[in-house]
Amino acid sequence: MLSPKSLAIARVAVTFAGTVIGAGFASGQEISQFFVSYGRVGLWGVVVAAGLFAWLGGALLDLGFRRQVSAYYEAIYQLCGRRLGVFLDVVTVAFLFVALAVMLAGAATVARDYFGVTYVVGLACAGLAVILTVLYGVRGIVTANLIVAPLLVLSIIVIGIYSLTYHNFNIAMLDVPQPVIATPAPHWLLGSLLYVSYNLVVCSTVLLPLGRDISNRQIRLLGGIIGGIILGLLAMLVAIVTLVHGPGLIGQEVPILYIASRQSYWSGMLYALMLLAAIYTTAIAALFGCLAKARSIISLPPAVIALAITIAALLCGQAGFSNLIRFLFPVFGYATFWFIIRLAWFSCRGS
Repeated sequence: MLSPKSLAIARVAVTFAGTVIGAGFASGQEISQFFVSYGRVGLWGVVVAAGLFAWLGGALLDLGFRRQVSAYYEAIYQLCGRRLGVFLDVVTVAFLFVALAVMLAGAATVARDYFGVTYVVGLACAGLAVILTVLYGVRGIVTANLIVAPLLVLSIIVIGIYSLTYHNFNIAMLDVPQPVIATPAPHWLLGSLLYVSYNLVVCSTVLLPLGRDISNRQIRLLGGIIGGIILGLLAMLVAIVTLVHGPGLIGQEVPILYIASRQSYWSGMLYALMLLAAIYTTAIAALFGCLAKARSIISLPPAVIALAITIAALLCGQAGFSNLIRFLFPVFGYATFWFIIRLAWFSCRGS
């Protein structure tokens, strides 16, 4: 039986991994864009990203406790200064809002296409589930991730291993030409850094208040390291599976769901359900960040603010899933790059 300390570390690691394994990751779209688009060499980008997640995830948790930071914007101002902080604060809350809008629209689309739920009902259910979770604060988000994240991890592993076994995988299958698609950055290393950059800023909405309440530094750091390792192993599996299936898979809106649907009807349906869960974890992190910022400006009950933000997001969420990842995510990665550099500096100085 696990000790209380081991359980606490597992809780932190799962929450960290669950926040990153959102809709973009679980769909395979993020991995395709930021790693597979560079061909086999993009796998080195996965290794770099895993190492940075393991290091800087723990640094975020540490920052939350050592400076008692309760919201992402407080960390931005502390690490980047007032002038640049204002810019990053505005960019971050705008990104979180757009991400929330697209996640809700994506949930409604998946529910309609795979489960026969009307689009409007799907939007309403998704919005209500996200609001109710966020109103429970960090505890609600951690509980949601503890339930959803293990199921997502298991689904990705089962579908990935089944696919590689079916294709009699060997290392030579990775020697494929680089796909002829736009890459998010000129070099695979920069693409990997951008991926880490925007994901850690989104994670900060959850990890900072979580870390603030964890007095044991070993729990904070090991939780970050294990969470980063989990993310790296899963990302590597998704990237290899995508490479094995060749360039034809790159153009799919939801690559892993496409693979699952080709395996069998039931695996497609089950993974569609898991994708809904992944969209849910992304949406709650986005709404939590938006709500934290709005409450620092507006003196209204949290439920009223959360409802208003969600309704506005529902009205704006017509962008398109892959377009968000292809265009907005790299831009946000560039915009928040300095925050990641400052976070690394904070970790090295131990201040």
